[in-house]
Amino acid sequence: MDRHVGKAKVEAVDGSISVIIPAYAAAPFIGRAVRSVLGQTCPPSEIVIASDDGTDYAELLRARGLSDPRIRCVSTGGVRTGPANARNTGLDAARGRIIATLDADDLLAPRALEILAPLACLHGAAYCRPSFVDQATGTELESLDRRLPAGLVQLEDLLTSQIHTYAGIVFDRSRVTARWPEWMERWEDVYFYVRCFDDLDAVFHVSEPLYRYHRVDGSICNRPETGREYLTWATELASRLDRGDTLGLRDTHSRRVFRRFLTSRQDIEAAFVQALDDGSCLDFHSFSRRRLDLFFQLPPPRDVSVPSAGRGR
Repeated sequence: MDRHVGKAKVEAVDGSISVIIPAYAAAPFIGRAVRSVLGQTCPPSEIVIASDDGTDYAELLRARGLSDPRIRCVSTGGVRTGPANARNTGLDAARGRIIATLDADDLLAPRALEILAPLACLHGAAYCRPSFVDQATGTELESLDRRLPAGLVQLEDLLTSQIHTYAGIVFDRSRVTARWPEWMERWEDVYFYVRCFDDLDAVFHVSEPLYRYHRVDGSICNRPETGREYLTWATELASRLDRGDTLGLRDTHSRRVFRRFLTSRQDIEAAFVQALDDGSCLDFHSFSRRRLDLFFQLPPPRDVSVPSAGRGR
């Protein structure tokens, strides 16, 4: 834990933490995710499951013997409306000041909220290095993320250190006004981090792996068409920024860094699609291991006119 955060700070946020879990076709693993939250050393005040498939997950959990008054289920009102809409639905229903996000097929380590919630309270937002697990076998896989030391990080370091996931941010909603873009079918999780920098100068990174990300075959990030989808959206978003669309991002510097990130991801996703087509890789993990040269740095800034909107502090 950050040496500046002690027991008193933990107690200050204890009881004011909401964990939001977007859920679509989550019946096989939602119980595991919820148990990881209920087992926290710093317990949350509530767990808000945002159903995006019409399932009452609170009732489903009760039927499986997992009952707790802190578990609430809300609905997006639709089916497969997308993770951004589900997260926003959960955020709107949440009552806590500190918001922690967890995908329904992932887990939190027992001390995740104890460590991350006080740091979010102190700095506005915090996240950690995830561990990377194969869902089918439970085997921990090699993490290819670039290791960062614990401490405050700028947007460029954040975007050039992560490969596997951008899930698991914990933030203080009284300081962070970000929402997930419901119109954006891909990169919405990265966008949320970028949007945090409209309100914050930095976010706190914890080097301990407190978020357990599961690689699930057939999920949004692990399908044969994934590379083309991400490439299409990286190209579309970069084009919109070039045309002067701010994408709702107030901070000029953040928009420029996001534009450079999208350029790098166009190259990465195009190379991934080609590798799948020629059979030189099986999935994104095997591709990333072979082509780490494509990651961990952004192209130099381009001389592109980006409309200024100030830092919005």
